Amino acid sequence: MAVVLPGSFICLAHMHTGSMAVANTLRTIEGAFAAYNKRKGIGHHATLEEVKRVCGDKLTGAEKVFTVVRNPYDVLATMFVRNRNHYQVRSLEERVGRDPTFKEFLEVWLELNRRPYMEEGRLFYHDAKVHLRYERLQAEFDTLIRRLPNTPGSLLLEPESPGSPQDHWTSFYDDATYTYVNEHFKEDLVKFGYPFIWSNDRLA
Repeated sequence: MAVVLPGSFICLAHMHTGSMAVANTLRTIEGAFAAYNKRKGIGHHATLEEVKRVCGDKLTGAEKVFTVVRNPYDVLATMFVRNRNHYQVRSLEERVGRDPTFKEFLEVWLELNRRPYMEEGRLFYHDAKVHLRYERLQAEFDTLIRRLPNTPGSLLLEPESPGSPQDHWTSFYDDATYTYVNEHFKEDLVKFGYPFIWSNDRLA
């Protein structure tokens, strides 16, 4: 969920990036709070515009906006594993008469779950001032916290809740699925420096 410390930071959350561990850790800071309002339809993955609506005049305008990003190939495979029992996948199974492929799942998910910043093919909010990498989260989190006003010099991130066990994300991909992800999420790959992959053969 999004967490705010007025005058210091706004942390935006994305799915499968350790966001709950980050949020729970940040909420231990005096004065920090979750920007969440179910009644107004503003949930755990609120955009910056939604956070501003929730917070109103509590914000000073000096807050540094940051978020966590993760290898898009990895995020999407995790999403597939954790949503296999979701209604979208079940309805897709009924339509195709078999277990849906990863690529079929992505096509349905992308159509039904668009967020404003995804209109150009993005998983992550690009307009944040700082993007922490999930793959080295604690180190980058430490560096950021030391620079923010009204925060402790260091914070140990709360351990993530264990998710469903899954094979390495490469096991879910074939050439067609890599091509689909590269076309639809190229802005994320370029912006955050994750290399394009076109075939598992090239990873050998």
